[in-house]
Amino acid sequence: MGDLLLSLYPPDQNTFSAIVERLLGNLGPGMDPNVGGMARTLAEAYAREMATFYAMMELSHRAGYLDTAEGPALDNVVAVLGLKRARAGRLMGEVELSRITPAPDDIGIPAGRQVTGLSADGKPLPLFETMEDATLVKGDTRVIIPVQEVQDEEQSSREAPPAIDPFRVTLMPRPILGIEAVTNPAPLRRGSDNETDENLRARARTALRDGEKGTLESLAAAVQQQGVRQVTVREPADAPPGVVDVLVGDTDFEADVEGVARVEAAIRETKAAGIRVRLRYARTIFFRLSFSVEPTREDLDEVSFGRLRRDLQQALAQYMQEQPVGSAVIRRKLEAVLYGNPAVRRVSNLSVETYVWGLVGTPPTRKDLVLESQSREYGANRDWKMEPLEVGRIDLVRLEPRISRLRTPQWRLDLVVSLSSGEARTPEQVREALRGALGVFAARLSEEAQVGREAFLTWDSLQLALKSQARIQALLGCDVTLETGITVSLVAPSTPAAAIPDQVTQLLVKADVRLEFGGAELVGVG
Repeated sequence: MGDLLLSLYPPDQNTFSAIVERLLGNLGPGMDPNVGGMARTLAEAYAREMATFYAMMELSHRAGYLDTAEGPALDNVVAVLGLKRARAGRLMGEVELSRITPAPDDIGIPAGRQVTGLSADGKPLPLFETMEDATLVKGDTRVIIPVQEVQDEEQSSREAPPAIDPFRVTLMPRPILGIEAVTNPAPLRRGSDNETDENLRARARTALRDGEKGTLESLAAAVQQQGVRQVTVREPADAPPGVVDVLVGDTDFEADVEGVARVEAAIRETKAAGIRVRLRYARTIFFRLSFSVEPTREDLDEVSFGRLRRDLQQALAQYMQEQPVGSAVIRRKLEAVLYGNPAVRRVSNLSVETYVWGLVGTPPTRKDLVLESQSREYGANRDWKMEPLEVGRIDLVRLEPRISRLRTPQWRLDLVVSLSSGEARTPEQVREALRGALGVFAARLSEEAQVGREAFLTWDSLQLALKSQARIQALLGCDVTLETGITVSLVAPSTPAAAIPDQVTQLLVKADVRLEFGGAELVGVG
């Protein structure tokens, strides 16, 4: 009877040999323990059955837990969570999760995180789940994770194509803090193997954490799974408890009849009983931006500037796409998006026109974008105001930003200078010294202009700078070609008014004006 309590022993003492030794020890000293003896034969027969029994008990015990169940037993465990093992034939591949700036710390990405997107015809793609835990390491900007199709009875899953083109998976219904974008860099194709136990366990762990329904986060995730890019779910302050507002911010989403039906069905399935959901659609305000950009490279050709223009347009459209409903558009943040491109040195004359849908024609029968009659600028920073149910967007097809090239105004100075007798420098060395002296002089004028002081180019100040820096004897003449192409002569204040045509005694230098050395005529003395 003592062996009926064998389950109290550690697993390594429930083996066949351990049970045999324990039984023989309990029979007493008068029994024959040798192999072939009656006592040992009976003990071994009993031990074999007990070892098999305990092995089956161990397997049964392990089959009831997520971390230890295997094969069909694991399928039964995860079925409690509504999960099924993904079978051969599902769409599989890799997605890239990324952010613009390097990660400040390690960012954990659990297995089972869902992503989706829109097909070329605007219909939602099937849901995909990450297959394993991953980490965006500190200092990195992107990580590649394997994904597989969530096989269910949804229409999008039943109608899924044999493969999904690159860059179509762009939505993450439950965003991960620190991750800014998702895409599939390569096509997603159908696989030929069933999902492994390890991947199924990882998905189940995430399902345990994310399986709750009725929360604001679950409502937002359910709406985004229907192909909605921008959604805000909140409890309004002007309504009683139990009322939730779902604000869809996608451009003209209200006109998509099928999309609206999908969103309404997803909300009904996800919301808790007794909760009233007010589904609202934001009114889109279309922004047309106009500004000038000075590239960091002065020799940037027009083809390269065209690529820079397209990059800036895409960056602005992406920033506006992420604007929450009712959020004002901040001028400094728009400028920060532009200055975030390393090819941009300066941005000038940023202005905005806003458009809304309206009827045009005579009589008005055709729907088109109409320029708003009143400006939305407000405040000292000249930001743009949005009403609670309005959202700003940039349409790169209808109203792409107008970006022109900002060229730095340049003044070309052609000099006539006299040199001291016995000048030992070659003409090339003298001209190089003049070029350096003019650069130092121009930098000093620019600094004065930048701090708000009036900076003037005068005969006396230029002559003093050239004497001290280039070691000339005197300045005899200075022709200044302005950015307009007009050439004027800079003269001393004591010069008779009619001595030289188009003469000036001073020129106001602004902070963005660049003085360029054109050439110099050298006059020897003695």
